[in-house]
Amino acid sequence: MGDDAVARDSGIRSADRVLRILDEIAAAPHGLTAADVAHRLDLSTATAYRLLGTLVARDYLARSADARYVLGRAVDGLGRAVRSQLVATPEVRTLLSQLRDTARASAYLTVFRGDDIAVAHVADSPAFPRIGQLHVGFAEAAHATAFGKLMLAARDDDGVRRYLERSGAAALTRHSITDERMLLAQLDEVRALQIAIEVDEYMPHLACIAAPVRARSGRTVGAVSVSTSSDDFRSRAHDLERTVRRAAWHVSSSLT
Repeated sequence: MGDDAVARDSGIRSADRVLRILDEIAAAPHGLTAADVAHRLDLSTATAYRLLGTLVARDYLARSADARYVLGRAVDGLGRAVRSQLVATPEVRTLLSQLRDTARASAYLTVFRGDDIAVAHVADSPAFPRIGQLHVGFAEAAHATAFGKLMLAARDDDGVRRYLERSGAAALTRHSITDERMLLAQLDEVRALQIAIEVDEYMPHLACIAAPVRARSGRTVGAVSVSTSSDDFRSRAHDLERTVRRAAWHVSSSLT
């Protein structure tokens, strides 16, 4: 095994040990001593002290007066960061299922994944099936979907242009907006109304409506949406808008 492979293997072992230390201490209400950590992870005392010292220096652990190690401030900061991000927690999944049943339409949770806009959860049923292409992980056609437009509107015009340069704006139907100026104008309207709608843009005879999910700071972190037939949408657009806005508010509230 070469020097690079040895170093890589050693780094993986060290990272695994650090994570196991955090897990063990998180599960111990009164913390653990270095001897406890060494025993539980089958480490030498010297190795335990070295890893614990690194975690203390980084504020992931703190050492109490009785020489026990407890979780530090950096872990609390990570917890706050997680709570400010949008993930498909059991609570959020329940809210999406309730939206599906109330709206009588399949419901979707969409989040930012780096520079992409991706579907994170789908709440559907035999009575209200999902759009076939919109599976978890779907990260295409933001210019032609309501949730994509809603989340693109959270970026400034330069950010939208960068997205279009990378992903393009293909004509999926004859109603798809592919012109940059027209799309930017539509996104201005989305920003003003805080709601996004598309009818027949992603697929013929299909409509979608989306509302923003916001972190406590007010930043848009995702979208809640429902899809239904174009005719069904036109017959009850106002009710669907109200239902989707309410669901997005409840999902946003779950982040605080």
